[in-house]
Amino acid sequence: MRIAMLAPESLPSWGGVGSYTYNLISNLPDDIEIHLITIDRKGVNLEVKTIWDEKVNLHKIIQISSNESFFYNLKFQIAVLKNLKKLHQLYNFDLIHSHSGHLPHLFSQFQNIAPLIVTVHTEAKGLKKARKRMKYKKDVTEFFNDFFSPIIEIGEKINFQLADRLLPISKFTLRQINECYCVNTNNKAKVIYNGVNIDLFKPLNNDDIHNPLRITYVGRLYSLKGLDIIINSMRTLIKQGYKIKLLFVGRGNVKYLETICSLFLDKNSYSILGMVNYKNMPEIYNQSDIVVLPSVYEGCSGTILEALSSGNIVIASDVGGTPEIIQHGYNGFLFKSRNSSELAERITDILEKTIDVNKIKRNARNTAINKFNWKNKSKEVYQEYQKVLGNE
Repeated sequence: MRIAMLAPESLPSWGGVGSYTYNLISNLPDDIEIHLITIDRKGVNLEVKTIWDEKVNLHKIIQISSNESFFYNLKFQIAVLKNLKKLHQLYNFDLIHSHSGHLPHLFSQFQNIAPLIVTVHTEAKGLKKARKRMKYKKDVTEFFNDFFSPIIEIGEKINFQLADRLLPISKFTLRQINECYCVNTNNKAKVIYNGVNIDLFKPLNNDDIHNPLRITYVGRLYSLKGLDIIINSMRTLIKQGYKIKLLFVGRGNVKYLETICSLFLDKNSYSILGMVNYKNMPEIYNQSDIVVLPSVYEGCSGTILEALSSGNIVIASDVGGTPEIIQHGYNGFLFKSRNSSELAERITDILEKTIDVNKIKRNARNTAINKFNWKNKSKEVYQEYQKVLGNE
């Protein structure tokens, strides 16, 4: 089986699609010949041969600057249109696996090169609606996403209709496709949740809670992620006399985040790392007590899965696919979206030791092992490959 994997994100330039692609490829059967069609970010060394031990045939079809954050999608889509058919003539692909969100196959899907499987990570209509609720300044990427949303939505609907198989990453995502885009996905969609590398992300430290309490946010520094909710909650807790150290990890407008934090928080109560190498993430999780994700929109958060697998206490807003992962009070905690007071209350429960923290951590780890292990998730994806090719 020969697969063309279209991935505008790939490690070490990580994001949701990047980590998904890396982990999926790493866990697919060795007899699959994988061709990773991706971008070349200037100054970023993608040593795929080292990462995957000769498992991947790498095709960098376009070069962009390392800090380009929106229009690289369009450039990559055009590059795929120009190059995918030529590569198919050389390698005769059995399947094309692409991603919605980025839609790298937007133009090439009309070329009918090979059966198309699309993992649906997100969709524009829901994102735009969610961002309308936010007060935090939009990142430039979010601004352009909203501006071009009507065009993106048309492209997404065409994609949902033409793809041979859709793999939405949560039941919530599948509902969005059916209800917001009026697309009948009967017999062509299969929910396959994101996975996590349970051997890479695992608890290494003891069960003691640090003093001051270490709270970490991991994700893009976008308005959609509810960063103002974290800041408001921390401000409340610090005023109440609690000792807290807040850490932000992710790509985005670090300068603006620093400005907002400096207005409301003591300079010793927070740190902003910005984007870090993916290989350093296990250490970051293991240095944290709580991982907070106050997003107003999520499909199936990789951050939550990595935190669960690392044995962290996860506190997340009750949006999107998150309630499909977090069972409140069992393997983590949920709070009402945009409610900073409720988030502060959840953290207070941990500070005051009114809950069995160690039990929550054990349940979190077991959830990752039993339900979201990438080894099992990759088997589910492989089964879909076989179905599309008529081998099952």
